[in-house]
Amino acid sequence: MPFNTLVCNDFLTPVELNILAEVREVGGGVGAILVDKQKAKWGFVLNEWGMMKASGNGTMNYALICGWNDIVKGNELKIGSFISIWSFRLFGLLCFALVLPPHTD
Repeated sequence: MPFNTLVCNDFLTPVELNILAEVREVGGGVGAILVDKQKAKWGFVLNEWGMMKASGNGTMNYALICGWNDIVKGNELKIGSFISIWSFRLFGLLCFALVLPPHTD
């Protein structure tokens, strides 16, 4: 999730931001839960990644790792799928909701 596409980018606590800064070079990240439309709960790790473009400029992105592939498979996401990710907290725990557009027949 590129930083510049986020509607709101202040969803992390100072502690979580520090964790991401510390693990940026070595991997890891902040544990979180994602809830999908079937109300299934998925664990994953949120990390920050820098991505270089062909122009030589880079962008920072949030990446959902260590569990994202299970979420993709469980929700039958495909390349080009449009999704929204909403953040919220439950008893202080970082959580996300996966929102898919309605199916059109």
